[in-house]
Amino acid sequence: MFDSINRRDFIAVAGGVAMGSASVGGVAGQETPITNDNTGSEQNASSPDGAVEVEFGLRDGTPEYSISFDGDTLIEPSPLGFEFADTDALDSELTVTGCTTESVDETWEPVWGTTDEIRNHYNELAIGLEETNDPNRVLTVVFRVFDDGVGFRYVLPEQDAMDAFVITSENTGFRFAEDYTTWWIPDDYDSYEYLYEETPLSEIAPLDDQRENATDADGVNTPVTMRTADDVHLSVHEAALTDYAGMTLTRVDDGPTEFQSTLVPLPDGSKVKAETPHATPWRTVQIGREAGDLIESNLIVNLNEPAAIEDTDWISPGKYMGIWWEIHIGKSTWVPGPDVGATTENTKRYIDFASSHGIPMLLVEGWNVGWEGGFEAWSNPPDTFDFTQSIDQYDLEEVVEYGNQQDPPVDIVMHNETGGGVSNYEEQLDEAYDLYERLDIPAIKSGYVSEEGLRVDSEIYHHHSQRMVNHYEMATRKAAEHEIMLNVHEPIKPTGERRTYPNLMTREGVSGLEYENFREEGNPPAHTVTIPFTRMLGGPLDYTPGIFDVLYPEYGETRIHDTVARQLALYPMLFSGLQMVADLPEKYDDLDLFEYIERVPASWDETVVVNGSIGEYATIARRSDEEWYVGSGTGETPRTLEIPLEFLDGGPYVVAAHTDGAEADLETNPMDVESTTFLARSDETIHASMVSGGGQALRITPVSEADANPGELSEYRPPEYEYDTLLVPYGVAAGDPTVVSVEVTNPGSVVGGETLALYVDGEQVDSTVARVPAESERQIDFPLRLLEGGDHELGVGPAGEGPVLSKPTTVEPPSDEFERFEYREFTVPDQATVDEEVEFTVDVENTGDELSIQVLKLTVDDALVEARQVSLDAGASETFTFTHAFDRPGTYEVALEDLDAREIEAE
Repeated sequence: MFDSINRRDFIAVAGGVAMGSASVGGVAGQETPITNDNTGSEQNASSPDGAVEVEFGLRDGTPEYSISFDGDTLIEPSPLGFEFADTDALDSELTVTGCTTESVDETWEPVWGTTDEIRNHYNELAIGLEETNDPNRVLTVVFRVFDDGVGFRYVLPEQDAMDAFVITSENTGFRFAEDYTTWWIPDDYDSYEYLYEETPLSEIAPLDDQRENATDADGVNTPVTMRTADDVHLSVHEAALTDYAGMTLTRVDDGPTEFQSTLVPLPDGSKVKAETPHATPWRTVQIGREAGDLIESNLIVNLNEPAAIEDTDWISPGKYMGIWWEIHIGKSTWVPGPDVGATTENTKRYIDFASSHGIPMLLVEGWNVGWEGGFEAWSNPPDTFDFTQSIDQYDLEEVVEYGNQQDPPVDIVMHNETGGGVSNYEEQLDEAYDLYERLDIPAIKSGYVSEEGLRVDSEIYHHHSQRMVNHYEMATRKAAEHEIMLNVHEPIKPTGERRTYPNLMTREGVSGLEYENFREEGNPPAHTVTIPFTRMLGGPLDYTPGIFDVLYPEYGETRIHDTVARQLALYPMLFSGLQMVADLPEKYDDLDLFEYIERVPASWDETVVVNGSIGEYATIARRSDEEWYVGSGTGETPRTLEIPLEFLDGGPYVVAAHTDGAEADLETNPMDVESTTFLARSDETIHASMVSGGGQALRITPVSEADANPGELSEYRPPEYEYDTLLVPYGVAAGDPTVVSVEVTNPGSVVGGETLALYVDGEQVDSTVARVPAESERQIDFPLRLLEGGDHELGVGPAGEGPVLSKPTTVEPPSDEFERFEYREFTVPDQATVDEEVEFTVDVENTGDELSIQVLKLTVDDALVEARQVSLDAGASETFTFTHAFDRPGTYEVALEDLDAREIEAE
């Protein structure tokens, strides 16, 4: 089953899982000290293209490194070294004993991934160091410099001066040259499930709402991504995390841009227990001229060992459904009883749907004994989960057989939630995996939910400690021995291990879709255009997309903060070897849309990032065989992205586009999707017009020679608007609300989203995103209230470009009688409930010297909603009450006459 990997077996920590020491094969000078004539105290290495440079030096015996890109320093000279228990630190009084260099340029084929082949091209510099004083311990530092960044690691060679050792601190410095804009999550030792913050490095600080296992230091988990003032992007992470503690970064001595590695501790406070020879994980700095370069980088997987599995034919990336979302929204539960979701009958219902739509796998949560009593019971001792025994309402072997009988068949994905009871799980692994192999189970979703840490032999370990790093690897190896793929939740972060263990298909370690139900704001629209540039740089992530019923009002007050088009777009945007089809079967009633999910792959032959601005927008194109899938998304800001099809090979191609519809709105109508099909070629540019939180999903298929003109499909036309029939008001009185309208035609192949503006006397006074369906026309209205009488020129045209159409109008000045009324104490509540009337009050006084009759006008977002005739004697005042019911959620502006508008939130 396994190729040999150079490992020495030993017990990693007292009472811990038996694991091998970190691999020391494949890197020059790792197993033995480096000694030769190249003993200069200053060394350097550059990337093959010369853009990335590493400089190494000894400053008074202390080792330092720095990194530059295109001649600009990114990381200033930063220290290297260790502190140990019961012995001196190894970070000073060192001398160079020799250096070796090597250049490598090779190409390898992953079993699956983001591309069908990967070039591994780097220049390596390995530096031997030795203490100048007794006991003369030796250390090797190895740098690999790629065109897309740097990886460096420490190696403690086999030596008489050091055998077994205990690391109490790894002192790798990261002295960043500027106060970079940074996307980060806190240094929680047990969870990565946070929304990303965007701040300068100097403003990284503990969060008010962080969990108790996050530290009080100014620290971050990795990957942590940064942008320089010159728009260079870099991300710090690690690769090949094996038999070692996970690394965080912590601020040093209140330095605004100076950080240092911090290792996740074991229960006794130490960080790593090992023996020589031992190699640390690679400390990585990915670098790109654009944000998308980080996603396209293969530096992390290149720094991992080749596949340790000989026969990989059984590894099959794919999609899976699950009895999962229905539990999260409250339709069913994990707890055995009348509401449990994991019943034989319900599982067969899911299997029927999955088979009819070619979804090859089904996850069933709550199937096994141990869920009784709910979260407080199963996530605390005694650990009662049984990983082979089904509950009474679920017959494992019956549903497995039923799935196998379908055409095409549907395999069951086992759920192994540990509830934090790691010892309980390890004791059952052999028996459980034997059973799963006998049943031809292809995959396991494992879970390590525990707010208090993980229980191992009566001690509590952090999820990201060395002990758990070894556990996750042990479970991965054992799964491979039984030909089982893994999807790990509450994991250690990915660091490229899928190259070595290609059965490690995906993992969570992110604020996934389930958090839409766990916090009030859910996952805001910016989240899924941030994580491709942060968390996903480490490796695949199981975000669990595919929700069509994004509001699900019958199941509570939470919702998905995406449009349906965005949910489709997440499939190519977010990479996962096991990709979930998360919604309930009955919600996939739009089979035209669902066809996109049916066909989208989970493994790719090529990946191209077309657009990218972290937290703002992204377009990611991925190819499988000859078919491309392109996902675009935007954050809070509606926008239209241009998608040049330069990644295609000529053409023509058939493009099936699913875009936010003309009536789409994140708050009020997130399910509106416009689907169009047309022909396009590589020299054309598709437009993705998206509302806030919206998206576009494309499937691009080459036209075969036998089908050179597929049906009546038209060639692609961009959504370039044409304007006609400008309607402007005439004879309105100053201060009266009115409307300017224009007919807009979109001759294009996809919905348009051009920003149109209203111009008064040549000045832009208002704008709106005009969404017009493909090959359609639509009237766009601009509410207007002109306060100055006289002649005016009203026009409409693209924002910032001036009017395309304009017409004159005359505004009548207000009458003397109009000026007699004064309005005070206009009261608007802060909140309202949808479909329930809310009251607005205003005090009105007639300041004139005779009776006055006027019409008061209440407007909402400049649209008239109520008009009332008011009669007041001279000097009289009265309070008037208006009522209005809002028919949909949102923030509205309520105004009365010349009073300032007030905001109200309807929920």
